[in-house]
Amino acid sequence: METRRIHAPLRNHPSGDGPTTIPRGSLRQEALLALACVVVGLIIGATAVLVYRNHLRSPRTNALPERFVYTLDNYVSVPEEKIVFEPAWQLEIPGKDLRRLAVLEATAWVAVDDQLLPVALSANGGRLEEKMAVSFSPQCLAVARHSGGQDGRTGKGSDSDLLFFVGSGSRVIVVSAAGDVQSEWSFFGSKAVITDIAVAGEEVFVADAGNRVVHRVDRHGEKIAEIGHRDVDRGILGFIIPSPYFDLAWGSDGLLRVVNPGVHRVEVYTREGDLEIFWGKAGLDEAGFCGCCNPAHIALFSDGRVVTAEKGIPRVKVYSAHGELLGWVAAPEHFAPSRKWEETRDEDRLPVLDVEVFSPPETPDEQWVLILDPGRSVLEAFRPKKTGQPPTSDSAEGSAIQMKKNVNMETTARKELEPAS
Repeated sequence: METRRIHAPLRNHPSGDGPTTIPRGSLRQEALLALACVVVGLIIGATAVLVYRNHLRSPRTNALPERFVYTLDNYVSVPEEKIVFEPAWQLEIPGKDLRRLAVLEATAWVAVDDQLLPVALSANGGRLEEKMAVSFSPQCLAVARHSGGQDGRTGKGSDSDLLFFVGSGSRVIVVSAAGDVQSEWSFFGSKAVITDIAVAGEEVFVADAGNRVVHRVDRHGEKIAEIGHRDVDRGILGFIIPSPYFDLAWGSDGLLRVVNPGVHRVEVYTREGDLEIFWGKAGLDEAGFCGCCNPAHIALFSDGRVVTAEKGIPRVKVYSAHGELLGWVAAPEHFAPSRKWEETRDEDRLPVLDVEVFSPPETPDEQWVLILDPGRSVLEAFRPKKTGQPPTSDSAEGSAIQMKKNVNMETTARKELEPAS
């Protein structure tokens, strides 16, 4: 059977050997189709913009069940009867980066930017004095006298005999009252992160978050020992430090208080590094310490009571020497609205409060709490309320103290959390 191939004639090309030409009707249809696509795209884009703007103006109600909603509103307020201090005065502190606070007698020193800023303290207010510029970034500090008492706070003298022990990165820099560098201690190692310093007579205790240890050093910069290494036989768990907040304080009783932030407690050591007691627990309840690692900072009253400041939710409380909650210095809402506490972005997180204790010259038998609030750029003093003052540490019977017999159990838990180094 013969196969025949049929060829359709080419339009507009009589010769039959040129390209196919699209008729005008088809061009018009394609143009209309393209225009329609553009119009639809514009409509969709405009609708998306309007929806987004409306969402910003009136955000949609969270449809998640209540148990999944992250809110700290229940922790804003504290009953008035539990607040045992009251605001006395506040002073605006100039500078961009307010870091730490130290007190010697009736003067507070603030580490801010690249300077040490003194503030004269009284019952009626604080007064800024001449700043001391330094050539490094001060991260923490302790102030003492050349010939002070055991805790570096006794024996008044002139300002010319002051010594500043300043932590900066992995170093401790000793500075005179004139601003001259007397010595620099750089023997802590490249991993060191110096977070706090306490002077105890002729010795200095240095908190090192990087190496997770407390260094015991004499005033001449000779290292004596390290405190806090894990030692099951001595009942020492070892410091767990998830973030660079690792605080300590030397007491008039000759004991060193050190925060173990990862297990939410305060540990009490002898000068030689023996663990005497520890107290504290994790929890959002008022007696506990919340977050990953708290308290962030502590300070001591002369009778052994401890004032604590937490990061995250800005809680400032007073405990007995054995860990019994005695009262609040101020409710969290005093420092910032709760929406600021819920912020998780590093650049927008609420700055961490620092605390100290001082006695105004006018009322030397009283001890007030001093709070450095970087978020509001203020130094604020709180005095004990005339009624409802916190009891002394002697009333700490039945407190939340935990003795060393529990340490072995927690050592096992720590091995699960963190491998031995």
